[in-house]
Amino acid sequence: LHQDMEREKLAKQARSSSGRRNESNEHRGRRDIDARNIRREAAQSAGDLSNFGNLSRSKPSIGSPMGNPFSAFAGGSRGWRAGKPDEHKNTPPRISPVNTKFTLHSRSSNSGSSSPDAIGSQNMFATLMDADESAGHKTYAEEMSTEEVRSLVKNMLTAYVETQNEATLVDSFEQLGETNYSTAVYQAVDNIMDRRPDQAEQATNGMAVLAKHNVVSEDLAIAALAEYSGQLEDLLLDVPHAFQYFGMLMAATRVQMSRVSEAMGELMTKVDMLKPPTMSIVFAYLKHMAKTNGEESTRINIEETEFDVSQFLCLDHRSETDIKRVLGLQDLLSLFPKYAQVD
Repeated sequence: LHQDMEREKLAKQARSSSGRRNESNEHRGRRDIDARNIRREAAQSAGDLSNFGNLSRSKPSIGSPMGNPFSAFAGGSRGWRAGKPDEHKNTPPRISPVNTKFTLHSRSSNSGSSSPDAIGSQNMFATLMDADESAGHKTYAEEMSTEEVRSLVKNMLTAYVETQNEATLVDSFEQLGETNYSTAVYQAVDNIMDRRPDQAEQATNGMAVLAKHNVVSEDLAIAALAEYSGQLEDLLLDVPHAFQYFGMLMAATRVQMSRVSEAMGELMTKVDMLKPPTMSIVFAYLKHMAKTNGEESTRINIEETEFDVSQFLCLDHRSETDIKRVLGLQDLLSLFPKYAQVD
């Protein structure tokens, strides 16, 4: 009995081994056939040039693995934003003052969710508002925090640098409300100090626009400049042109020559230095005045107000000869005929 059971066990093992070998051979055979078919098709198509130069073949789509990975950016801001519409559904609206004819609104749509638009230099402010009167709105009649004013002023000046739109700048600044004007002018000075020379000059022209339209008064400008003057020397390491920017801002905001020393604040206490900051500031002020108002007009203004340039120079170098030499080095001698005649 034991011998019969042993023989039956060996027979089953033999049949099982044979079956696995057959399956393996069959699989190997199919694989060999497939490989031969592929080589045969490749050999047949190797000499086929019928599609050479055919430009009408379909191109891979954006979503395909072989698509252009940068194609989603082809539309600028619209390209990358369009691919993620759900990200902005719960994003709070960014509001910027635009026009006094409108009340500032939060962005809304009929579906209840917002869809971001591409923001270009021409519609930077328009895209930040919605004229739908049914939407909730926010006005700036009340006093805002310093951070809020800083952000709004930065947006205003950046938009003006890009668009040179005076009406938009004036309307935007007016919507801050007079309660926030003082903080806004101070933040404008601070923002201009943080810009490249070309942008700083354009942003300073924006402040001149606000002064021309009587939005920023002389008193307001002088108060902000005098308050800011205390940190100018500390800025020199990071902003080498800080004194020049300050002088340009005094001229742009129409600070009268009789009040220049008032706008310089505590810097007037440092005229005992070998090269006081007041000297660099007043030279930048006079140059900007001559550039914007004309040299002849500036010279007449100096004579009528009896502007004493020596008060801004070093205490030890206030002789007529020294003043003539310094003014000559700055190409400002033509504005002071009395020093030009000094031997």
